[in-house]
Amino acid sequence: MCSVTGLLVLARLVFKQYFSYQRTLKTDDWVIIASVLVGLPCTILNTTGLTHYGLGKDVWTLQPATIAEFARYFYIQQILYIFLITSIKISLLCFYLTIFPGRTTRLLLWITVAFSASFGVVSTIVSIFQCTPIRFYWMQYVQEEDGKCLNINLLGWINGAVSVGIDVWMIGIPLSQIKKLELHWKKKIGAAIMFLTGTFPTDTGPHVPAGIWEYDQLDNGEVQGV
Repeated sequence: MCSVTGLLVLARLVFKQYFSYQRTLKTDDWVIIASVLVGLPCTILNTTGLTHYGLGKDVWTLQPATIAEFARYFYIQQILYIFLITSIKISLLCFYLTIFPGRTTRLLLWITVAFSASFGVVSTIVSIFQCTPIRFYWMQYVQEEDGKCLNINLLGWINGAVSVGIDVWMIGIPLSQIKKLELHWKKKIGAAIMFLTGTFPTDTGPHVPAGIWEYDQLDNGEVQGV
């Protein structure tokens, strides 16, 4: 999926730079480029790090040192994941800004960009400092050490709920504009279906193993940004 995503993004960039009417890359293009560049090492860490140290295996079959290494890689992945999710949302919002001219709609989109970026920054800071000291996140599995962590499960639920809320809001904005378009009703339905594909990660996420779904979700988001 990662290679397919890279090829699709590359095809989009080549077309917009050399064959489109304006022949230039816009903000949404640069943001999706950043997400792909971060997504590549993220995928490598997932396949060579997490997989090597027990991804998909029963935790009771692993040695404490192996679990600690897995936790170290997972800690890094959390931070990268937040950046990727945030950048994909912002890329889509920047794309919407190029196709919806209405003043109120653009204001709502800019507010959503600001909120998404702010939430991403706050989530990153919380993720980095969720344990005190930081290394307690992975060292707690191999040695006795004084430290404490925030409720990681609660943080995950809050982050997921807010992220889904932003997704629904982002879908609602373009859908509210479709009825204003001077198009045949069949074309309006087609446009609505196109925007509703953004719900795919949210709707299918609970039914796919987390270790596999996490990065397929990101690749799917980057493809949607194309």
